[in-house]
Amino acid sequence: MSSILNGGCLCGAVRYRVHGQPFHVTHCHCISCRKASGAAFLTWFTVRLIELEWLSEKPVYYHSSTAVQRGFCPHCGATLSYQHESDPDDIDITAASLDAPEQLAPEFHTWWQEHLDWGEPAKQAALPVHERSHDGA
Repeated sequence: MSSILNGGCLCGAVRYRVHGQPFHVTHCHCISCRKASGAAFLTWFTVRLIELEWLSEKPVYYHSSTAVQRGFCPHCGATLSYQHESDPDDIDITAASLDAPEQLAPEFHTWWQEHLDWGEPAKQAALPVHERSHDGA
């Protein structure tokens, strides 16, 4: 089953369309993804490179390690993609950059050995929840 998913960066300069079925929807906890995103983990989905169409400006790339390049918006800096040279036909896209990220549900956690202790589900569930800002604004 194939699908069409649209997404892009925070400022809208880089837009993409996926023509195909995403797979390997995962929360990655590796240090590199945490540093690239500034978050406790980064949620990715994988698609075949030939199923990804850049609609406007393309991302710029940073080699975060010898075998990895990460794509991001040259204007707002939003993290968009991840490619490893061991899988040249696949590309990972940040799930939250989708226009409708609720269309995908994470299937598993990866690099759990590097997760932050305070990011564990039980500790997250124990935190107070505010519908908006913590001061009610």
